[in-house]
Amino acid sequence: MENEKEIKDIVEQQKEVITENEKEINSAAEQQVECCTEKPPTKIKIEQERLQFRSLILKNPNYFGNLEISPYKPVKLMQGITTYEELICTGLNPPANRLEAVLHVKQASGYGGDICSQGSFEYVRFYVDIHDNGIWHDAGLSSVRVYNIPGDKPLCYAVNKDFTPFKKLCSQENIVRVKAILSWDTAPPANQPNWTPVYGNVMNIQVQIQPKYSFYVSDLKKEFVDLQVKIPDPIGPVIAGLDQTLKLAPSSLKTLSLSEKKALYLDKGVPVHRFGFAEAHKLVTTKKATSALITSGGDSPLISLGLTVSEISDLFGKLQIITDGDTSYEELRCVGLRPHSDMLEAVFTVKRPFGYSGGLCTKGSTEYVAFWIDFDDGSGFNYMGTTSVQVHDLKTIPSEDVQYAVYLKKDLASYLVPCEAGPRVVRLRAILSWETPPPPGNPNYVPVWGNRKECRVQLRPGAHVARSPVIETIGDLSVDDINSTTGLATGDGQIGVFTVNESPFGGGITITGRIAGSLPDSFGSSVLPLKYRILIKKDNGIDIWHPLTNTIDVDVTKFVNGVQLEESPGDTVFNLNLNATDDGDGLGDGWYEYLEDHTAPSTRFLLVDKLARWGTDSVMEGEWEIRMEAKDPNVNPPTFYPGTQVIRVRIDNTLPSAVPAANPALLPYAPITLTITSATFEGVPLPVADCGKFPVGTILTGIYEAYDAGTSDPVNQHFRHVSLDVIPDGPANGALVELSGDGGTTYTFNTSRSFPIVPTTGELGYWRLDTTDMAACGYVIRMKAYDRTNYNSRGYVRHVTADIGFCLVEVDPKFEES
Repeated sequence: MENEKEIKDIVEQQKEVITENEKEINSAAEQQVECCTEKPPTKIKIEQERLQFRSLILKNPNYFGNLEISPYKPVKLMQGITTYEELICTGLNPPANRLEAVLHVKQASGYGGDICSQGSFEYVRFYVDIHDNGIWHDAGLSSVRVYNIPGDKPLCYAVNKDFTPFKKLCSQENIVRVKAILSWDTAPPANQPNWTPVYGNVMNIQVQIQPKYSFYVSDLKKEFVDLQVKIPDPIGPVIAGLDQTLKLAPSSLKTLSLSEKKALYLDKGVPVHRFGFAEAHKLVTTKKATSALITSGGDSPLISLGLTVSEISDLFGKLQIITDGDTSYEELRCVGLRPHSDMLEAVFTVKRPFGYSGGLCTKGSTEYVAFWIDFDDGSGFNYMGTTSVQVHDLKTIPSEDVQYAVYLKKDLASYLVPCEAGPRVVRLRAILSWETPPPPGNPNYVPVWGNRKECRVQLRPGAHVARSPVIETIGDLSVDDINSTTGLATGDGQIGVFTVNESPFGGGITITGRIAGSLPDSFGSSVLPLKYRILIKKDNGIDIWHPLTNTIDVDVTKFVNGVQLEESPGDTVFNLNLNATDDGDGLGDGWYEYLEDHTAPSTRFLLVDKLARWGTDSVMEGEWEIRMEAKDPNVNPPTFYPGTQVIRVRIDNTLPSAVPAANPALLPYAPITLTITSATFEGVPLPVADCGKFPVGTILTGIYEAYDAGTSDPVNQHFRHVSLDVIPDGPANGALVELSGDGGTTYTFNTSRSFPIVPTTGELGYWRLDTTDMAACGYVIRMKAYDRTNYNSRGYVRHVTADIGFCLVEVDPKFEES
């Protein structure tokens, strides 16, 4: 009974202390915010190099000396300048495979113009050492538009990029390096991880890849091989006989009990007020009567869970200490906004190997991040929502810690103002809290474990609209990158890692976007979600608008009270099929449910804002138009929201050929051609033939024909690139096929020629191969011809080939004598 009274007193005292502490800390917090007290930047004189930056590098790409290899000499060495912008933090959201970064804009000017101008871009290219073997893989480019904006600084902008990691089973920790390169006004070049920006900086971090908690039977044998485990008979044949498409997943991930955590951390230096926090906090904040905190046997629940009276006293004693949030295990590093998509982002660091409630094969623990925005309208901080990510013990945590990222999708359309009203800058606050979500109604909450950050962010300019359907990308390219006259696109993939130049579209075309404005609480209640449809029309004066009606698959994440739900243990991405319907309301066919729901506590987000997948083929060549409509089915008749966009795209699904222009008389399709036209040995002409034999030292010449003929018209063609290569490489000893740009007079192009040097229609070209340094062997000259079609929303992925073979033989002495 003495234990019962002692424990009851401890709990009651803790409740009183926590109440008083919260009052004291919250009062102080209202006066003291960490990151938003900077003064306006000192006015600086913008240097001529910044004002003329683009023209200088167009005249001399190596003007600032930041290129490793260049024929141009530097004029003025300038690299890594962070006076105007600086990358502050980078992290990974493991469930979404999403790299995120936050950058600071530090000055009021130097960004190309005010909020009503085009401004300029801050580019971030990500690299990942996917296999942790020292080889960087280009994960792609992201960007954000910035402007000259007066007032206090910094402004915090966020970017992100999804990538495909190499995943391992949860029994293997998978911590890899990530590099992020920030560059103003010029994108970091692809596949150059050592490139240094002129304006900007480079960050190197480490991240933890989400484990593979489920896999298919077909992967099982490979996993044993990766783990270097020998499969004994008869297990091997049994695995081989299983349905290889069967998906295997654990029944659940274990949540460690308090006694299990105590045993786990016995010699790891993790204090009781850390590993016992979740259980203690639950008891302290329970609404049950105090008598319910005592077990039927007269003990504390904490004793029955494995703690002693002295440990309980120590636990609550530590929690009574007034702090501004303990950051010895995790710390929020930065917050930012990606304006064009209204996405809130934050990056935090995990600092220790232990103290996170178990390893990767357990449930681990939860890091919550809640967001608020003060719109400076007198209402104070408005709660935006809470997101979270699971963290675990990581024995191999590097000395520089592991960086995690979270994001929260919102729609801020109701807070926008036109650019003519000036920029709208607001205060964004985020609070990180381990194992307990910050209260939505308390933007001054001080967590026991965690901290907060605040920064000013710029909302995108725009008119306030209640609801509006918006298409944002077509074929993974921003609609702003699509020429409204030609329907051709020039720009970078928003998800994929590719760049296109004056490119048409083909194959499967992914369309993304959203319904801007307030959304129904469709996930947390019985309210129906909004609906939308995508309509297409060929621009031939005959066709009419008709909707896409095919089934599409989308990836969705779901949260309840900030906790991410699981599709299966450890997997938080739900793959769903959307089917188009005709709802009998007179608005026709093709309506899909719009699954986004931003209303807490139950929220649902599309991982990628995919609206449709439009399948095209070669009979659809030409220009098409695309638009979007939406409706609210919660009223009768439905409220209809017509879209304002009509986006023109050009379709080209015809592969390069030997036909020089679109001409129905020359159909069907003719393949590209590659021919040997002459052979000379020491000036002596030799007879030529495909698969012929020639002495080493022969100079071969020939022609090729590669056009992008298409079937729509002879003008709008889209040739990209032709290359010729000698196979096999080894015995060729570095010999290169040279191409001519002047009809065969000189050969100045090594192995390839591309648009725009080659006309957009393609060319009849000339090639030359000097075999002097090649070994006697059989060879093939392989020609590849590409068009500029952005195919299957993945960039330049199509080509056709043509081969021609020949043999080199040792020189016959009799031949040399003759």
